[in-house]
Amino acid sequence: MAQRFFWITLLSVICLTGCDPKERPVAQSAEGASAGEREVPANQSDAEGTNTELRILSWNVESDGSDPATIAAQLQEFEGFDIVALSEVLPAAAEQFQEAMGEGYDGIVTRSGYNDRLQILFNTERFELLRRLELDEINDDRHRSPLVAHLHDKRTDQEILLMNNHLARGNAEYRTTQAKQLVEWARQQAIPIVAVGDYNFDYEFKDETGNDGFRAMLSDNIFQWVKPEKMIDSNWYDPEPDGQDNYPGSLLDFAFVAGPATEWKAVCNVIVRPDDFPDDKTTSDHRPFELILDH
Repeated sequence: MAQRFFWITLLSVICLTGCDPKERPVAQSAEGASAGEREVPANQSDAEGTNTELRILSWNVESDGSDPATIAAQLQEFEGFDIVALSEVLPAAAEQFQEAMGEGYDGIVTRSGYNDRLQILFNTERFELLRRLELDEINDDRHRSPLVAHLHDKRTDQEILLMNNHLARGNAEYRTTQAKQLVEWARQQAIPIVAVGDYNFDYEFKDETGNDGFRAMLSDNIFQWVKPEKMIDSNWYDPEPDGQDNYPGSLLDFAFVAGPATEWKAVCNVIVRPDDFPDDKTTSDHRPFELILDH
């Protein structure tokens, strides 16, 4: 009798917690991941209330073709970005750009690039800089070495390799070589990679294709392109000048992810501001873009 009472009690407890698994289906994400694995939607927090969204701004600020004071003032208008990656930075303007972001930002700048340096600025409340890497092996001494900030995200305890690039413009063969070298470097990394910048890949909207460098960058699926949600021309080119963009409907500026970062939720948008194109001698000939990640 006692044994029978024991089994009845045990079955009652089991049923209270859900005795039929078919009646308690596992929650699925859009990709079919279980509830414990699914990604947190952008602009939301995880189960512990931590905002895991990461916002990155990337912008070619056109070194000699713009006014640093104007660019600094425009940077102050961009709020809420955890990381800002700039290309074509005049060495004398780097400190001014960092100050424009406010006291809560620190940064690193390349030694290579002459008057077209690369700069990464990051929010120190959220990130700790673990290493500063300037990949001189991906440079023929006439261009810009990729700049990498190895960051620790104090909010999520995640390490990230944030790479800023500006590949060759006038040398198509070397630009393709650079892209191949970036793929080989990324292949060796175990940490999530987020790569942004001006890649000069000449992606044409009408043909949905880029140049040889673009194809090399996507080889072996090491890097994944975070394609903008809406395709918007990111560069104004009018050397005549006649008030007409010589290459409308094209992209030079890109965001890529590699390694574990390919599993993150990622959204990219080209930022259009009133009267940004055509540019003048004070403003940049590139539009900035934002990359929003959730990890």
